Amino acid sequence: MKPLFRTVGIQWWIACLLLLVIGPVQAEQGRRELKFSFLGEQFDNEQLVPLGRGMLRLIKPRRDGLSLNLPAGHQVSSVGISPRFQIRGDFEITASYEVPAWKNPESGYGLGPSLYLRMHDEQESAAMIARLLRPGNKQVFSTSVSTTIEGKRKFDVKLEEAKQNSGKLKLIRTGSQLKFLFADGPDTEFRELREVELGTADVDLLRLGAQQSDLKTPIQVLWKELSISAEAFPNHPDSLALGERQHVPTYQAAPQPHSLSLIWSLVSGIALLCILFAVYLVRKRA
Repeated sequence: MKPLFRTVGIQWWIACLLLLVIGPVQAEQGRRELKFSFLGEQFDNEQLVPLGRGMLRLIKPRRDGLSLNLPAGHQVSSVGISPRFQIRGDFEITASYEVPAWKNPESGYGLGPSLYLRMHDEQESAAMIARLLRPGNKQVFSTSVSTTIEGKRKFDVKLEEAKQNSGKLKLIRTGSQLKFLFADGPDTEFRELREVELGTADVDLLRLGAQQSDLKTPIQVLWKELSISAEAFPNHPDSLALGERQHVPTYQAAPQPHSLSLIWSLVSGIALLCILFAVYLVRKRA
């Protein structure tokens, strides 16, 4: 009987080893990875789309990357591009950037490249990691988590010092946990900035963009590469039947405060028109 037990034991150990080796491979086979290079004037129109009307003139494929350019005085606080699909399950998103030149903003939360995602859930959960220049020449990596609770938008922000003009931003979701990572420089290792509870809902919008909180200060961002790996990409263009409606990502930027002088000018103009109309009626009756 000893040889029989020995044979069974060997088979059991072989089975365990196969599970250890094959299990992770099968798990990885369930994931899909998409890579986009913006170098050499490349832009994938089938899988990526600019966000918002009138944005095309602010986005330009160049040899050194995809340029997002927000000039001074432009009435849009952000500009960006988005995949034409959603993201499901565990994912890893990495994007590399460069800011050719900085100009110190006078006000606001900062300007620079940002990686933003919005979940498809009741709380409208969203997360963003950005490389920003804030007023006072403060160079930072910024992470933000926002949700809607009892009708009010709640924000949780954390900052980390930054130094280089180029680098990488990364978001990793495992289960319901989201990690924020950054590489300060093109060839440096990633560092984890924080980890938060975000939920498991599909990502309805992923935006690769440029932020401009001070409309008086211009900003230009060059995006180099974008990679997305996930368990599934619902509504991906290659999964849709001919004629089936594509997923249309949308991003509603926060409204910008209007200038007080502009408001008073409008009020004064309306008041003047009312006075002139009243004088006209009085003279007509006379």
